[in-house]
Amino acid sequence: MPSTAGDAVGVIGAGGSGILAATYLRRRAIPFEVLEARDGVGGTWHYDPDGGGSAAYDSLMMNTTKLASSPAAMRIPGPPWRYARRAEMKRYLERLVDREGLREHIRLGWRVSEAAPTAEGWTLRSDAGEDRRYRTIVCALGTNGAPKWAPVPGSFSGEQLHSSAYRTPEPFLDRNVLVIGLGTSGAEVAGELADRARSVRVAVRSPLWLMTRRIGGFPIDWIDNEVVSRVLPWSLRRRVVQGLCQLTTGRLHRLGLPRPTRRCGDDILGISDTFPRAVRRGAISFTGGVAGSDRGTVRFDDGTEAEIDVIVHATGFTPPTGFLPTFAQPGQFNLYRRILHTDVDRLYFVGMFEAHRALLPIAEAQARWTAAALSGNVVLPSVEGRRAVARAEGERNRHDFGGRRAFFVDWAKYKATLTKDARTPSAA
Repeated sequence: MPSTAGDAVGVIGAGGSGILAATYLRRRAIPFEVLEARDGVGGTWHYDPDGGGSAAYDSLMMNTTKLASSPAAMRIPGPPWRYARRAEMKRYLERLVDREGLREHIRLGWRVSEAAPTAEGWTLRSDAGEDRRYRTIVCALGTNGAPKWAPVPGSFSGEQLHSSAYRTPEPFLDRNVLVIGLGTSGAEVAGELADRARSVRVAVRSPLWLMTRRIGGFPIDWIDNEVVSRVLPWSLRRRVVQGLCQLTTGRLHRLGLPRPTRRCGDDILGISDTFPRAVRRGAISFTGGVAGSDRGTVRFDDGTEAEIDVIVHATGFTPPTGFLPTFAQPGQFNLYRRILHTDVDRLYFVGMFEAHRALLPIAEAQARWTAAALSGNVVLPSVEGRRAVARAEGERNRHDFGGRRAFFVDWAKYKATLTKDARTPSAA
C-alpha cells in the first residue's frame, strides 16, 4: 500500500468508525490505509479476556436496538427490536470489513505514537519507530481513550481497576466491591456484580439520569423518531427523555439512588436493565464521594465508612488523541461540522462525538461527509468561514447540552446537515 504523501489517506483505528470511514473512502475510489493498534478489527467489540486494549466486558450489549444501531452500509443481522451483544457486533464488523474488501488495506499491530504535519501532509510514527506518510489523516478513535481514575486519598490496600478492565463477575465472588461512578458502565457492572459479590456499594458525586432499554417491552429508542427529532427542538425532546427516565427508574430514588443534580441530557444517560432490578431487591447501596482510605477501610463524604476489597473506577475516559500535537487537539470550537479541524490542514475526525442515540449511523454520516469532502463533492467555506461555523456549532452545543462534554451533537439535525452537505454539488 502506498505510504508517501499525496498518495493515500491514513485512517487511524479499525473500530466501527474507522471501518465506516474506510468503506466510504473505498466507494469513492480514494486511496487509503487503516492503522490499527491491536491484533484485530472491531475496536471496543474486539474482546480480549485479558484486557488487550478493549473496554468490552463479556456481557456487553448495545444500548440501542439493531434497527437504530444499523448503518445504511449494512444492517446488523437479526430481529430489529433486539439489542446486539458483544460477539454479534464483532462478527458484524468482521463481515462488513470483508464485504467491502477492506482487509488488505488494514495494518494490524500498528499503534500511532506520534503524528506530525508536514508541507505535503502528515507523518505518523508507530511505537516501534516506523514512519508512514499520508496526504491526509482521519482520526477514527471515538471519544473513549485513556481511562480516568477517581482520587482515593490515603492508603487503600485492596485491589483497584478501571471499568475498562472488567470482564466477568467471577473474580469478585464473596468480595466487598465499591463502584465509583454511575454512568452506563458503572450501572451495568454494579448490577452484574450484585449477584456474585458479598456487597456492592456505588459512590456517586454527580448523579446522572438513568433509564432502561425498554418500557413495557417496547424499545425506548424507537420513540426517538428521526423525522420528528429533526423538527422538534432539543428543549422539548429533553422533557420527553426526562419523562422516560422518571418512568423507568424514578422510583429507585425511594430506595437510595441519588437524584440527578444536572439537567437531563447534559451528560450521557446511564442505561441498564440489571441495575434497577438489583436496586429493587436491595442488593446495592449508595454513598457520596470517596473522602479517604486507610488500608481496607474507605471513608465517604457523608461521614460513613465501609470495609472494601475491590474498587472499580467507572469514571469515564479522556479522548485518545495524545499522539496529536497540542495545536491539533480536537475541541468544542475548532471542528467544522464536528469533523474537519479549522486550524490544521488535512485533519479529519470520524467518531469524535457523543449523542443520545446509536453512534454507528452518526459515524457513518461523518464518514460519508469526509469521503465526499476529500473527493471535492462538499462545498467548504473559507478557513475563516469554517472557524465561524465551528464556533457557532460549539456555542450551540454549550446551550443545548451544558458544555461539560465538548463533543455532544443533536443527532438527527446533525445527520441531516451532513447529508445535505454531501449531496450539494461542488462549486469547483
